[in-house]
Amino acid sequence: MKVISEPSSDIENKKKHRNRIIVISVLIMLFTVGMMENEGDYLGGDQTSVKQYLLVYSAFLPLLVYIIPFAVFMHEAVKKYDLAKIELLIAVLCGAFIPCAFAGWFNDGFEALMKGLMGSAYSSDWLGSLETGIVEEALKLGATGMLVYVFGYRSMRSYLATGMCVGMGFQIEEDIGYITQSGFKDLNTAFPTALDRVADGCFGSHWAYAAVTAAGLYLIVRAAEEHHVRKGIGLIVMVMMDHFIFDTPLGVSALCNMILTLAVVLPVIVYWNKGDMEQETGLNS
Repeated sequence: MKVISEPSSDIENKKKHRNRIIVISVLIMLFTVGMMENEGDYLGGDQTSVKQYLLVYSAFLPLLVYIIPFAVFMHEAVKKYDLAKIELLIAVLCGAFIPCAFAGWFNDGFEALMKGLMGSAYSSDWLGSLETGIVEEALKLGATGMLVYVFGYRSMRSYLATGMCVGMGFQIEEDIGYITQSGFKDLNTAFPTALDRVADGCFGSHWAYAAVTAAGLYLIVRAAEEHHVRKGIGLIVMVMMDHFIFDTPLGVSALCNMILTLAVVLPVIVYWNKGDMEQETGLNS
């Protein structure tokens, strides 16, 4: 009896479908654990009254200063560039409940390890900032990578949009955590904390970090030429160093803050506009 083998294209498609199901399953499991972990960001102590909850939660309002413009931009991008609104919303939610939730675990583990190795020589202002930059950016990049794989994205602009949304979800959840952590201890600190978060980092913060690392990921996995791969790795390392410096005492300087912001926002603008000229096999030099 003659055995008819499946065409190689069918086998490859089945393999891709199976791998996509595996990645979706991982995302769902991580999301579920992340929701349980982040639940504490919204809860006060056992004696917290409804009035206290309402007062602390009202301090979330200043975050709309950056959330609304971002939502408007994404709404226009969805219409103009044929992006999928539901997929970008999923990216925001995944950014809030996956990398943001697990960042605390990995940061604490990394800190404990370094303190054990270095003892009194460990400096939270410097080494602590370095581990934060590496851990948080790696987690956001991992979430972005899984999402673009599941969504089947192939363009620079779709990578950028996914990274921006993952970073925005991370940013919102992190800011909420800071507000509630301080507000439930002292109600008078809730609004000042919210205003401080908006003033210090809303423009060139996690949304921009994650967008630039997403551009780097695109150059690594989609670009055909070796120098694009090196450029992609360089972008990812640059973001980690930018995040590290921002969290050190140097980041308090207005001039340093301006330079760090420019260093991550400018590449987002450049690569977003370059999306009109890209080829499927890579970017033009």
